[in-house]
Amino acid sequence: MDLRRLEYFLVLARVLHFGRAAEELYISQPGLSQQIKVLEQELGTPLIHRGTKSITLTTAGEVLREHGERVLAEARLCVERVRAAAEQPTGVLRVAYTRSGADLNMHELVERFRVRYPEVRLSLSTAWTSRNLELLEADQVDVAFVRAAVRHRPVESLVVATEELVVAMADDHPLAARERVSPDDVIGLPLVHWPRAQGPGYHDEIRRQIWGDRPQRVVLEQPDAEHILREVAGRVGIAVLDEHRARKLCPPGVRVRRFVEPVPTTTLVVAWRPRAGHASVDRFIELCREHLGPGGR
Repeated sequence: MDLRRLEYFLVLARVLHFGRAAEELYISQPGLSQQIKVLEQELGTPLIHRGTKSITLTTAGEVLREHGERVLAEARLCVERVRAAAEQPTGVLRVAYTRSGADLNMHELVERFRVRYPEVRLSLSTAWTSRNLELLEADQVDVAFVRAAVRHRPVESLVVATEELVVAMADDHPLAARERVSPDDVIGLPLVHWPRAQGPGYHDEIRRQIWGDRPQRVVLEQPDAEHILREVAGRVGIAVLDEHRARKLCPPGVRVRRFVEPVPTTTLVVAWRPRAGHASVDRFIELCREHLGPGGR
């Protein structure tokens, strides 16, 4: 039985007038009459007595009116639940944080997702950019936070935060006396940096903005900001870091200075593998775009 025709019949059974029922249903009166005839043919019995001035329900029509309301209500409920299931994903969403983005909005975005989609279980891990991209490509995580734009990989990405790069130096370094530093000021100075393999895109982004084509004088590599700043405090060299980590982790004996305009910046990016049928990923990216506001892309 066609549910649309059932709905037509139930309206007609309520008002008992073809003209008023047709008007309520926004269809023509002949069209409604034809649909009722088809429904009667499908059920194999007359549903209404057609009088010259009025209509009444047959015994079969009364039965259909009584049970049809419940059938239609159940069908509508079924549709609502199916749509809700599509809008409210379930299962597991595997998210990889990047260690360098802890003070940006990664955790806020994940918490918003958790509150909005409580039926999704979150599996969270933390690594560095290159490792997160490896996990993403190996399908061991669903979305990954990384540093800098993702290029030449089978993933899509969205910038979710931007912050300044700053320079850290020992408190008795000549540059510490300045309010701001220019990229030219750091050329040729001994640099404590981190291995490029941990995040080639991020590493190259810093080099392009500060050093350009000029050589870096890297005297020591350390795996994370804490160790880098410890070496800076020990006067091994200067360091260029994202501002949040540099200021949060700054040890005694170290000064942090901003660059002159235009200030160099770095980005926090969420990356994912585009594929059909993964509602949790789709909803998470939608939430990230929503967080960015109009024009988020």
